[in-house]
Amino acid sequence: MPFEFSFTPDQDAFRQAVRAFVEAEVRPIVAAMDESETFPESSIRKMRSEGYFGVPIPEEYGGLGLGKVGYCILLEELARVDASHATIVAAHTSLGSTSLLCYGTEEQKQRWLAPAARGEKLLAFSITEPGSGSDSGAVSTVAEKDGDGWKLTGTKIYVTNGKEADSVIVMAANDAKLGPSGGVSAFVLDKGMAGFSVGRCEKKMGLHGTSTAELILDHVAVGPDRVLHQVGKGFHVAMTALDVGRVSLGAASLGGMQAACQEALSFSQNRTQFGLPISEFEAIQFKLADMAMGIHALRLMVYHAAANLDRLGNDPSKWSRLDRATKTREAAIVKCLASEWAADVIDEALQIHGGLGYIRGTPIERAYRDARISEIFEGTNEIQRVVIARDLLGRGL
Repeated sequence: MPFEFSFTPDQDAFRQAVRAFVEAEVRPIVAAMDESETFPESSIRKMRSEGYFGVPIPEEYGGLGLGKVGYCILLEELARVDASHATIVAAHTSLGSTSLLCYGTEEQKQRWLAPAARGEKLLAFSITEPGSGSDSGAVSTVAEKDGDGWKLTGTKIYVTNGKEADSVIVMAANDAKLGPSGGVSAFVLDKGMAGFSVGRCEKKMGLHGTSTAELILDHVAVGPDRVLHQVGKGFHVAMTALDVGRVSLGAASLGGMQAACQEALSFSQNRTQFGLPISEFEAIQFKLADMAMGIHALRLMVYHAAANLDRLGNDPSKWSRLDRATKTREAAIVKCLASEWAADVIDEALQIHGGLGYIRGTPIERAYRDARISEIFEGTNEIQRVVIARDLLGRGL
């Protein structure tokens, strides 16, 4: 597998454009958004108009056609300023759009993917339930056969974008006895369908600009046109989307690490103790050096994984078993290391800030709260280690 990688001039130009946008439109509102715990409607609307909700989607389906590398650039730059904006885009793109792109019929792509890529509709993805999280095959939401269609009944929780989404990809059990292999199907639901409602929205430690909603399904009638991929193959849909999500989460973690390191660097050069800037002390220098090493290593890992996803393409029928196993292991490694390294970097950055880092409303305090979820969602890091170890035992290094 080749390791050579460099950004193209177009990718560099895209990064600069995103950075300018984020500095102008996102940074000024972040503190107020976090304090009020409100969805950033205005900036998200502007992001939609810029095409940022369709970055990796081919142009034929309304996207910018910049692939997974371009998408990771977007999330890195967004998360460098605010994790909530990055999470809103990621739930829509990594999980929602990827599922439709890889497994949707042409009619489904035109009906749901193209408007989503153009920024006309917001997507969400729902698998977690009160009784199932890491055990994602233990779905209790029922898909009961009803003529040539289905009726969905159950409750979903922790759905990012759940309150605002126009459409949601929902996992439901078509035959619970079969478990994840044949027993879980993916369905596309639209807001406003009879029996489909949004329940409570959670109050969270961080990511205050995102909604984390409960979805209630009460005998929601869906036709066969709303089954994504094949009946019983929903687990394949979910795992494919999560591989993309885990790599892109790595990109967002990279952005958060860079922001924390920059905050710590600037603070240490301006904070004086014992007659010297604290950046002159070896204890602080070693912390900064460790941060820089983690950032450098993660950048190489994230974009190597993203480039590999681009090389695979968007048609799962063309992937070999080895392709699938390799991308899944790599995505799990990126997600696990990125989230833990980001937590370490932000923690050390807070330590360098001393008491100021613990004060509510400072960028480093917000980053500390926002980062904690990254070791949990998109599959807990314990699950990532299970994925890595099983593949390691099966295929070796």
